[in-house]
Parts: sequence; C-alpha cells; structure tokens
Amino acid sequence: MPMRIAICHFRHGMLDGVSLEMGKWRRALEQLGHRVTVVAGEDPTGEATVIPELSIAGAEGIRRDAFAALSRTPQELAEEIEREAGHIAEVLVDTLRREGIDLVIVENLWSLPINIPAALGLLRAVESLKLPVIAHHHDFWWERDIYAPTCREVEVLLGEFFPPSYPQAVHVVINSLARDELMRRRGLGAEVVPNVFDFEDRWEVDDFNASLREDSGLVPEDIVFLQATRVVPRKGIEIAIELVHRFQEEVLPSLRIPGKGRRVVLFLPNLVEDHDYKERLVRRAETLGVEAVFAPERFGPERRVEGRKKIYSLWDAYAVADFVTYPSLYEGFGNQFLEAIAAKLPLAVFEYAVFEADIKPLGFKYVSLGNDFRHDEDGLAHVAEEVISRAAREVGAILWDATLRTEVVEHNFALGREHFSLERLERDLARLVAEAAG
Repeated sequence: MPMRIAICHFRHGMLDGVSLEMGKWRRALEQLGHRVTVVAGEDPTGEATVIPELSIAGAEGIRRDAFAALSRTPQELAEEIEREAGHIAEVLVDTLRREGIDLVIVENLWSLPINIPAALGLLRAVESLKLPVIAHHHDFWWERDIYAPTCREVEVLLGEFFPPSYPQAVHVVINSLARDELMRRRGLGAEVVPNVFDFEDRWEVDDFNASLREDSGLVPEDIVFLQATRVVPRKGIEIAIELVHRFQEEVLPSLRIPGKGRRVVLFLPNLVEDHDYKERLVRRAETLGVEAVFAPERFGPERRVEGRKKIYSLWDAYAVADFVTYPSLYEGFGNQFLEAIAAKLPLAVFEYAVFEADIKPLGFKYVSLGNDFRHDEDGLAHVAEEVISRAAREVGAILWDATLRTEVVEHNFALGREHFSLERLERDLARLVAEAAG
C-alpha cells in the first residue's frame, strides 16, 4: 500500500554522497508508488521542507565543545543539548504530523554526531508519533578520528544514541564491514543495501555540455583525468596528482594517443570542503608540474543557466573525461566508482577496506593504486613508488589501446548493472518498507 514517507538529513540538493544517494532512494520509492517528502536543515533547490536546526551549521558550537575543546562545563553542554533537542522534537512532530507521514527514513542523522540535538530530537519525535523508521547509515562516528568525545557526557550520548536501539527501526548500512561493526558495538542487526546508480542513463557530449571544456579552459586534445570526489583529506587526491605526474613524466613522452595532444589536466569539479587541504594539493601539484583545475563554481546537482553562465551537473564532467581517478583512503561504499563505470570510463582505484571487502570480489577491471599508504610531513598520503609507476604504465596502455579500453569499460558496465542498478534498489526498498511498516 502506498505510504507517505519523510527522508530526513542535514542537507538536501548538494553534491555530497549522502545527498546524491537520497535522490536515488527518493526516485525508487516514488517508482514504488509512495509519496516522499524531504526534511532537511538546508536545501539550495527549494524542494525540501527546511528546518534550519537540523543543519550541520545548526549545532556548530555544541559540536566544537563535544569533540574539539570544552568552553564550558560538561553539565552546561548537556543542558544545552537537552534544550535544543526538546525544541527540535516539537518542530519535527508538527512537521511530520502536518505532512501525514507514515514512515521516516533517517539519513546519517543517527550515524554521525554532526548535530547531536537534531539526532535526539528526531528520536523523540518518532517515539512520540510511534512512527516506523528505516535508519540509513552511510558511515559511523567510530570510523572518524574527529569524533573523540571531550567529556563523559558526550561519550554516553554516543554510546546510547548513535545509533539508538529504537524498537521500530530497521537499520540499513551500505557495506558488510559496517554491518559487522554495528552488531559488535551496539548489538544491532542491519541489512546491507549498497549504493546504486542508474545504468540506463547515457552520459555523452550533447548541446548543453559541449561547451564545458571551453568554459573550463580545456580543449578537445587535452587528456583529462577526472577527480570527481569532494575535496577533503580522506579522498587521497594527492595520490591522483602523483599518478598524473608519473604518467606525464614516465609514460606520455613515448606514447601517442589517437586524437590527443601532450597537455594533461587533473579536473576537480566537486565541492571544496577543506580549504587548507586544497592549498596543500595546489602546492603539491605545482611542485610536480601537474595542472590541476578546480571548478566547483561551475557545477551543481542539476543543470541550469544563471544569467549567461551555464551551471553543469556533476555528470557532465564524466562526459568530457578520458580517465577517472579514485584514490580515496576511506569510503563507506564507492559512489564515484559506480559513476565511472556507468559512464563507461576506465579508472584507477586505491583499494580501501570496503572496496576490498564488497566490490573487488565481484571482478571489476581497474588500475590498482594499491592498498597501503603513508603520510608525509605535510599530512599528504603516498603509495609506494613502484605501485604508482606501474599504475601510470597501465593507464597509458588503456588510453593507447582502444580495443583494451572498450573491453574494460564494457565488462565493468555489465557487472555494475548486474549488482548496483536502480532496479536492485527498488527491490530492496520494497522489502525494507514492508518490514519497517510491520
């Protein structure tokens, strides 16, 4: 029976992985006949019901005291959390009741303590209304060093409410390692529903994105390596810079790629969320002679035109790329991996733990950047020289040999459609909604 479903998150309509995955869940749920409302702390698209107290910025002071340095007593911190949680619960009860919500999907609010009052307030709201919940956990606080509590009060909150053992909740994680750790730490069972992608879309150069290279200072003959992740340290972008450097210095001089010249660009279209990290990347790229083009101002969740300026979707960047770099040191799953194989692009991958556990065994073909790294004095990651040199040679072979390239991308596309399609998500969600609704 169709239901009225609310999806709750810190934000909506952004280019972070959780926001993008929310869109896929919403689409799949609507395909199943449900009516979906998004409730978020911020939303540049204007599509969501916005409650600012749910936003990341909405609890900045509390978050700083909880995980950086206390500026007050633990008791004062706990009292403010309680006050804010009570207020948020009231607002949410009114919103959920007004919308006639039958089921709530919680996106990471109960996984990461980015906004502790919002998490507690949401729990109280669903308890008050006796609503069933699907708690969708993309990553957990214990996977991030930044969430080390400053006091016993915060430690207790993390242990009891992130995530909570709400009897009417079905817990969902995106990888098997998270499932096992959630059971070990909290005694909570969880379903594994991997991230998915629409493999029926075709990302090609069209009338809208044909101008993207020119708008970005690129020409058709450039060899474009696409780093489509957000710019944050765990994405390991410095490894992509090293790969491009080795390709330029060790491989390209003796290589002639049909239709391509000698200019190589590392293209970064996504959000810059850590500006100190970006500056370190810029310095590293300059030192190694790598041209890195950061262009987040030209990209958004959807295509649009602002005055005379085109704003491209992130997917447009794939349509003009030659190769994808995916050197993430840690991921909850692997959205950019799926995007690359859906776009039929070859890619280089650092084999982070979840990749090794849940994706690598399926038999995808990619250039390996290894599974081990070290940090230098600037806090940037490095893989072994022999690994990066081998990877650069393999990249060159794929770019040079059109037959090999086609074999690799078609193999990956078929595997991706089999294991990570929207059709699979629809089947999983139909089962989960039925289970949560009882």
